[in-house]
Amino acid sequence: MTPLEGFEDDEYLAELERQYSDLGAQVPGDRTQAGQGGSESDPRLAEGGLGDGLGPLLPGEFTEPPINPYLEFGSQIYVYDSGLVMKPYTFPPTMGQHVLNLLTAYGDFPIYGAGVDGAGMPDSATEQPLDSVLFDLRQNWSIEAWSDPRGGGNGALQTPKPIILGDLLIITAAPKVLLNVEHFINIFVEDVKQIEIEAKIVEVITTEGLDYGVAKVDENTPIFGLPSSGTLIHGIDFSMPNTVGSGVTGNSLLSVGAVFDGVVFNAVLEAVASNEHVQIISRPKVAVREGARAEIVNTTEIPFFNISAINSSGNFTTTLTYKPVGVQMYVIPRVVGDDTVVLSIDIEASQQTGTAVTFSQGNSSDSAIVQVPLISSRRARTIVRLEPGQAVILGGLITERNLERERKVPILGDIPVLGYLFKSSFQTKEQTNVLFYIRPRILQGGDLNSSLDY
Repeated sequence: MTPLEGFEDDEYLAELERQYSDLGAQVPGDRTQAGQGGSESDPRLAEGGLGDGLGPLLPGEFTEPPINPYLEFGSQIYVYDSGLVMKPYTFPPTMGQHVLNLLTAYGDFPIYGAGVDGAGMPDSATEQPLDSVLFDLRQNWSIEAWSDPRGGGNGALQTPKPIILGDLLIITAAPKVLLNVEHFINIFVEDVKQIEIEAKIVEVITTEGLDYGVAKVDENTPIFGLPSSGTLIHGIDFSMPNTVGSGVTGNSLLSVGAVFDGVVFNAVLEAVASNEHVQIISRPKVAVREGARAEIVNTTEIPFFNISAINSSGNFTTTLTYKPVGVQMYVIPRVVGDDTVVLSIDIEASQQTGTAVTFSQGNSSDSAIVQVPLISSRRARTIVRLEPGQAVILGGLITERNLERERKVPILGDIPVLGYLFKSSFQTKEQTNVLFYIRPRILQGGDLNSSLDY
């Protein structure tokens, strides 16, 4: 129980006077509210406070300490003897004019002057009022000189090139007014959100192949040979191997050696069936500023020849370039409201599927052969609106490729059943499916300020 609990009105005020006397305080003696009479009233007692740290203070009893400009605005400021503070603010190129327009149109503070590149500034002989703001915009002020460290073709240093980094807005005001201006800038200009783009790219490649053919046992043994050296025909020979290998060291299933009516048959039958299933999964993450472009690219640069100026002799001119082949994804996020993200997505998946054109330089045996690759690409573009936790899935980018190739001896290769000894066949079927899973997340303060884990 506190010293004031359980007292009647008279006892309450008596105990109150005693506590005031112990603290060395004087109590103005209005007891009319307690029924004891009196001439003056203490507002602190009327409000239930005691003052001196024991309750609400009277007006004028507390004075707010002055603002330390270096603690509040940083070290990159200039403080005038009059108390005005000058601070520069940097913005991207062309952004400074937009910020100045917002400040002059919606700022709740008197404007002493607003100039651009020195034009429109007030007379320097007049003194700026302490409750006003002076804006001095310097466009394209931040410039960096850049030159290639590797130098030119002869190794000499290149002449530096100016690169514009941004605009400079110099604001001069009293500390309390500058706080309001800085708060305005933080709300309308610097509060640009960052979005984390998490992507899961699944590429599934399925390949089925069937390859069979007839190959020689070795180079010295014909497939059909006559054992008698006195015959007109000593042997019949041909080569119809499959593409994966030939000879004894190939993928042989059956080796046959027999004699039929004086004819020797020696051959290797080759047959291979293959089934491949490849799944490539990549999970890249990238953080991007709102309105900027995020790129996720996983490609291979393949050489590509541009053919031009072909003459009657078969000679031509080529230029070598490189084209990216693989998976490419470009995303531009925008925030609508507080937590809704609108994504502009452009994805592309490409691969080399064969040779489009083959050129031979000249007619000699050692003439150069130039092959132009055939590139197949699949692309999808869309704009989606996602709420927190939602994701978008883009699929159906399927490429199917079928190849059938057959080599045979004329007439003999068409004989039922026996014709398989005189031909080879190669069949393959390849299917590629690419799936994109994209999920955005707006980064909060905890994400931006968290430490890195090593």
